[in-house]
This record gives sequence, structure tokens and C-alpha cells, in this order.
Amino acid sequence: MEGVIQSGIGVSFSSIRHQGAAVRRIQEALSRDRVPHAYLFHGPEGVGKETVARGLAQLLLCSTPTQRELGNEDAGGVGLNRVAEGCGRCEDCRQVAAETHPDFHLIYRQLHREHPDADVRKRKGLELGVDVLRHFLISKTGLTPLRGRAKVFVIRAADEMNVQAQNALLKTLEEPPGTTFIVLLVSAVDRLLPTTLSRCQLVRFDRLPECFIREQLASLRPALSSERINWYAQFGDGSLGRALDWADDELFDLDQRLAEGMTRLGGHGGDELVKAWTDEADALGERFRKRDSEITDAEATRRGLATVFQLTARRYADQLRDQANSAQFIDAESVASAINRLAVAERQLDLNANTHLIVETLLHELEGPVAALASTKS
Repeated sequence: MEGVIQSGIGVSFSSIRHQGAAVRRIQEALSRDRVPHAYLFHGPEGVGKETVARGLAQLLLCSTPTQRELGNEDAGGVGLNRVAEGCGRCEDCRQVAAETHPDFHLIYRQLHREHPDADVRKRKGLELGVDVLRHFLISKTGLTPLRGRAKVFVIRAADEMNVQAQNALLKTLEEPPGTTFIVLLVSAVDRLLPTTLSRCQLVRFDRLPECFIREQLASLRPALSSERINWYAQFGDGSLGRALDWADDELFDLDQRLAEGMTRLGGHGGDELVKAWTDEADALGERFRKRDSEITDAEATRRGLATVFQLTARRYADQLRDQANSAQFIDAESVASAINRLAVAERQLDLNANTHLIVETLLHELEGPVAALASTKS
């Protein structure tokens, strides 16, 4: 549930929140009966790209699509007085919502587990490979829709396609059958080949307002305190999905433990702090593995350490922002240098360097700013 308040069955375009430009562009194409056969929805994770893609699929497959009049507030947000959408009542809408419609296909890298080739099933699904694309998408585009209207393919995290998969998909993107619609969901456009981008109509999705994320967190995670809701909404950086994940991973509490450890250790006890950070990264990695069983233990730990680095960098950044209102002198140059060192360490994680050595070296480099960091409040 990302940037949308759902009601009834499936997704209603009239209930999409804070993505007016994207909805308007899709609706204008629908009104001209010129819906492109390849859309590329791009923007931060967790802002509603897949939700809107499901709404479009529901509309394209609905047996009795409707025009819904918008109230003043919704019309102002979208810039339209009415929107076309699926009826939410017919069997097609019900099946799309339940992901059982024979002409609605959600494509993602973990589908390799369902591939008929045993060798493909044995592989780790760390990227969206050509075998998945060929079996679950390309081979099906030439088939007649089973319910007679259209076929809709939504590729989740399409920026995880490897080069071979993207090249295999090019012809399908360029010349799909008239009843086939493909929607690529992308967070990092720069990971896609120019040839892939050129064959799709790009639709941008924006960050969500912090006030909306707070509202949704309060609704979806009612056990959270107001302090935690505010923290997760701020750290979500415009992404409801990210804020929800971080709330589920209890990163507020981790942030407090990291701050406490730095207060206690300061520039001393480096070995203890190395162990503390590594243990926290391993614990986070276990959570990530439960969410995505395809990643290796090493990758899970790497992601855990990256999160620890991000939380620490945030505290340094808070120092820079708050120094104008602080009675305590802060060496802005040292704090900025610390943020840069954390960014370098995070990049080193991507190079598969020795994680223990990365943490050890980083903490040695941060010994000077640690004492100042300890005084920063979340």
C-alpha cells in the first residue's frame, strides 16, 4: 500500500494520493485511446508505482470499466474532473485483485523458483534473468488473451534485469501484439540500457509528503508511538514503503543503541564498537533474509552494515543542520569529513571488500568526531 488509500476490490485511480501528475498522464492517454504498449514507471521505492500499475491492469482487463467523477479535493490533486478505472465489481477486477487473472502477469526475479527447468530453479535469483523473462513474459505475449480483452505484464524492480534479459526483451517492447501491455517498475533508471528506455513511455513518480507518510504509518502501524512515527516518516525520505520496512525492522531502536554505544565508547574501545556494529549488521541481515531469501548471508550482512552506516551518517548530518541552534561548538569540517568517510565505506561494501576490515578502518578514521556525535539527539 504505497501512496494510495484503497477501497472496495482492487485499486481505484480516484483514491491514489500525491501522484497526480502520473495519474493524469495515464488518464490522458486513456482518453485519447492511445495507451502505449510499454510504460516505464520510475521513481523512489515505495511511492505507489506498483499500486498504479495494478490499477491500470485492472482497468485494461475490466469487463465493465467506468468513469468516476472526482470530488473537489481529489480533482484538484489530479487535475481532472473524472477518471477512468475498473469497476471493482466484475469477475475480472476480482481476479486481478487476487492475482489469479489469467491475463495479468506479475514478473519478478524470484520467479526462477517456478521455472520448468530444474537448473534455473537451482540458481540464486539475485537479478532478473533472461530465463525468467523468456518463459514468463516473452513466450506469452504472442498468445491470445484467455478472457478476450488484453494481456498485462507488470515487471517489478525492472532495474534488476541483467543486460542479457534487457536485450532479449527489446523486440517485445518495440513490437508487442496489439493486446499486450507491459509496465516496467524502476527505482534506478540509470541501471537500464538506453535501448530499453527508448522503447518505453516514461512516467515519473514523486516522493510522498511527510505528513501523508505519518498519517499512513499511524493507520498501518497503530502500535507505534508518535515519536517513532515522526522518526520513520522523516527517515522514509518520501517513501511510505521504506518507512514501513524500517519500522518493521525497528531501526529507531537500533539508532538509539548506536548512539548509546558511541556515548559510552567515544574514541576508545574500538574493538568493542567494531563487534557491536558487526553484531547489529548480522541481526539486520537476518531480517533482510526473511524478506528476501535469495540473498546470500554475505549480502545480508553487507546490507545490514550499509544501514548502520546510513544511520550514523544521519546523526552527523543532524549535527550540521542543528548547529545554528546549538550552544555547543561543532567542527563542521570534521563532521562533513565523517559523512564522506561513511559514504566511502558504504561504496567499499559494494566491492565485496572484507567487511570487518572496512568497519575497523572506518571507526579508526571516525575516532575524532565520535565524541561530538554522541551528544547529538535523534
